[in-house]
Amino acid sequence: MPAFIKILRPLNLLQATLAVLLTTAILGHVDQTTTLLLLILSVIFINGAGNVINDIYDLEIDRVNRPDRPLPSGKMKVSTARIYMFNLFAIGIFCASLINLMTFYIAALLATPLLIAYSYKLKTLPLIGNIVVSFMLGLAFIYVGSAFGNMEATWVMAALAFGFTLIRELVKDLEDMEGDQQSGARTLPLVWGESATVKFTMALMMLSMALFLLPAIIGSYNSLYYWIVLIGIDLPMLYFMVLLCRAPGKKNYSRIQLFLKLNIFVGLAAIYLGRPV
Repeated sequence: MPAFIKILRPLNLLQATLAVLLTTAILGHVDQTTTLLLLILSVIFINGAGNVINDIYDLEIDRVNRPDRPLPSGKMKVSTARIYMFNLFAIGIFCASLINLMTFYIAALLATPLLIAYSYKLKTLPLIGNIVVSFMLGLAFIYVGSAFGNMEATWVMAALAFGFTLIRELVKDLEDMEGDQQSGARTLPLVWGESATVKFTMALMMLSMALFLLPAIIGSYNSLYYWIVLIGIDLPMLYFMVLLCRAPGKKNYSRIQLFLKLNIFVGLAAIYLGRPV
């Protein structure tokens, strides 16, 4: 795969595109093709730029944790990556400006500064960096809602994405402890210790399992939402909680964070199929 494509992390961008499509479908606006295309392009370019700047600042860490990435492998120069990142941000903001004023504000004044601040400083702050990444994922759903003038309908999606991502970020920090320690990073496992971070992550999993069911319990979504979440999210999460408790280690951390990365789409399917008609 060419370096200028690989550094964007195309799988992540594909997931972001699917999230935009599904959110648009939930809101009932798939017929607004111009707005949908601009949403997809702006999300791809801005998220891609965020991935590039993250790789620039993570170069020393990635020499240990991800040596096959374009920058540590030498397939792309840092100077080239900086120019690439600037252009990606500019195109993404331009696409957002063509939708409406709110999407421009979110892209230019919130998402872009946060992505830059995260890579430059915030990611080095224990838990704060994890919360920022999770917030950005939740913001993506609100961003889609703003494009169609219906942000209120995206709050549950944003909360679901935030919860999934926060847990995944903590598990990812557990997985990357070796490289983070060598680079002097201050992630939660390195500050609190592995055991305390595992316990904290398990507590968040347990809390999330209950909160994910809440929309159906209070009647915002129907019983189909309840059963999809229970079987497709809560039961697998319960299994991974047991795994974290009995066999913590890099291999299982990798499996859990991959599950969390992909399983958010089960949650979106539950919202789509379980929404009130």
